[in-house]
Amino acid sequence: MLETIVYYLNVFFFVYMFLYALVFFTTTLTASLRLDDFFVRKRYMSYAMLSNDRNYIPVSILVPAFNEEITIIDTVESLLNLKYTEYEIVVINDGSEDNTSQVLIDRFGLKQVARPARLSVPCNEIINVYENMDKVRITLVNKKNGGKADALNAGINICRFPLFACIDADSMLQDDSIRIVAEPFLENDDTIAVGGNIKISNDVIIENGQVVETNIPKKPIILFQMIEYLRVFLASRVALNSINGNLIISGAFGLYKKAAAINVGGYTPGVIGEDMEIIVKMHAFYRKNKIPYMIYYAPDAICWTQAPEKLSVLRRQRRRWHEGMGQSLGSHMFMFFNPHYGTVGTVAFPYFVLFEYITPILEVAGIVTIVLSYFLGLLNVQFFIMYLLIYMGFSMIVSLISLLLDRYIFPTHSTPRLTAKLVLFAFLESFGYRQFCSLCRLGAFIGFNKNQWGKMERTQNRKREDQPEES
Repeated sequence: MLETIVYYLNVFFFVYMFLYALVFFTTTLTASLRLDDFFVRKRYMSYAMLSNDRNYIPVSILVPAFNEEITIIDTVESLLNLKYTEYEIVVINDGSEDNTSQVLIDRFGLKQVARPARLSVPCNEIINVYENMDKVRITLVNKKNGGKADALNAGINICRFPLFACIDADSMLQDDSIRIVAEPFLENDDTIAVGGNIKISNDVIIENGQVVETNIPKKPIILFQMIEYLRVFLASRVALNSINGNLIISGAFGLYKKAAAINVGGYTPGVIGEDMEIIVKMHAFYRKNKIPYMIYYAPDAICWTQAPEKLSVLRRQRRRWHEGMGQSLGSHMFMFFNPHYGTVGTVAFPYFVLFEYITPILEVAGIVTIVLSYFLGLLNVQFFIMYLLIYMGFSMIVSLISLLLDRYIFPTHSTPRLTAKLVLFAFLESFGYRQFCSLCRLGAFIGFNKNQWGKMERTQNRKREDQPEES
């Protein structure tokens, strides 16, 4: 009886991992074809229309901040170098306990103003507002602490323009990023949100919105995360563009139609994954009301952000991300395999539930079952080898395709030595790193984290003179 149970459990995990690998291989292949079409379209589209300074939509850039005095100046200064005709920068200080507010006031000469806010979406009390009167207006909003979602709602209430971008306080945009994410809004009036491509900035030197030097990270944890980011942002999200099925726009960088955000009540307070929650709400609202819309991912709009350099910080981050996904999916389960919500309900939503959210449970359970089978003398060696080949082989193939795509699209963002090292780590990640991340995400099923911001240890962004020699 025990042998039969273990046998069928092994078969189940084998079939699931095979389907999991097949789905990701298919999405990566689809993404490769879509990227080719994407750049052909970009080459032949009316560049005159999109580059003409008279054809633009003003943008408000919202930067929610909580205890970000170390990185906030670099972030704002990088935003001042953007190649865009008209935009404003709105920093929302969500009750920080450090000098986030004061360093901004001192560095940019901000003055307190009596500026009213239209409460289009709910948010905690705004204490005061500071501004300057430079060409690119910088606005600092000091408010009572309410979490990131609440801070973004305050930014929506205070910003002046019809499009607003959200970026993290430790992120830096490439100088053409806003122009690129704004293009889909010019091409199609039905566009309500566009996400950008997130890259890791820990060992990259960026000056005036351009990468000037790329170094090989000394810490393996950074290399592993670089591979993950490439898989996510150059595979699944590009593939989901084809069915208007992206359920996530990273909180690190996205551009939204302000009216669409107000239509769904803004960001949901108390939700950890506010970036996914608002996108899922938009899908549900527009599909239910049969209003034409488009949510898009722009792979060539680059945002550089810091990644965790310690396992403890990475563990908290991955658990928080998975908790946020669980909250968003759980509150919208009415869309699961619901044909009334089109391809979002029948394809995208099930994909996130079956191959994103529950995957860590099945991955860990599969490993435990195989270990138990070994100690009970029930392990089929041929089965075990086949399982490993599927588990590791497909993952490495997907990673290698993503690496090649990135190298082809962004040749200045890497070096041959860095690419070679990433190829090695694409193989090594199956021996420990992936299992560690699965265990971190598994923690999301044991109660929810009440800390909406999470604790991310910041470091000063690298300058040329700070960078150690490449080993």
